[in-house]
Amino acid sequence: MSTVDSDVLVFLVDDDQGVTDGLGWLLESVKIRTSAFASPQAFLLAVRQHGGAACAVVDLRMPEMSGLELQQHLVEIDCDMPLIFLTAHGDVSAAVHAMRMGAVDFVQKPFNPERFLSSVRKAMREAGVRFARRQQALLLQARLASLSPRETGVLQAMLSGHTSKEIARTLSISPKTVDVHRANIVRKLNATNSAQVIRELSGCSLPSAS
Repeated sequence: MSTVDSDVLVFLVDDDQGVTDGLGWLLESVKIRTSAFASPQAFLLAVRQHGGAACAVVDLRMPEMSGLELQQHLVEIDCDMPLIFLTAHGDVSAAVHAMRMGAVDFVQKPFNPERFLSSVRKAMREAGVRFARRQQALLLQARLASLSPRETGVLQAMLSGHTSKEIARTLSISPKTVDVHRANIVRKLNATNSAQVIRELSGCSLPSAS
């Protein structure tokens, strides 16, 4: 397991404590960190408080809230945590529906330990990728927020393909001033040059220039 994977927490959600105890023992025996919950509501609360990368192993059938309902709750709070569903015989159609909704895998009970571990490691890798992507997006948002309204306006014009002369004419400023703003944008966004800024921000929504 890589250093990145070792930072991923695996949530276990099942109303049967015997199941979560067994899964926890298996995962922790191979140095995978876990946190177990018998209640979906308690799990959702923990998700809101957890700031790192995580995935979850969820029982499809629980009395308080089904696994599919739990998956929908995660969607509603904009949580893209990778999910693995534990299913009993006869739940395959529901598990396929869960996969269509974004689950990364489902494992039928009784399961093969190696098959289960392989599935969890797959979910952990995906969790690491998604977490890194979110962190990059947050960093970009912070950098964009550091731009002045004028710099944001210049950036919007850059992304529309306008030259410095065209931007200067539109904003009623000199081309030299536009070049100063472009240099500030490149520096604040931690880019190498304007071309990199345009390439990386193409299609992104920007804050208002006002």
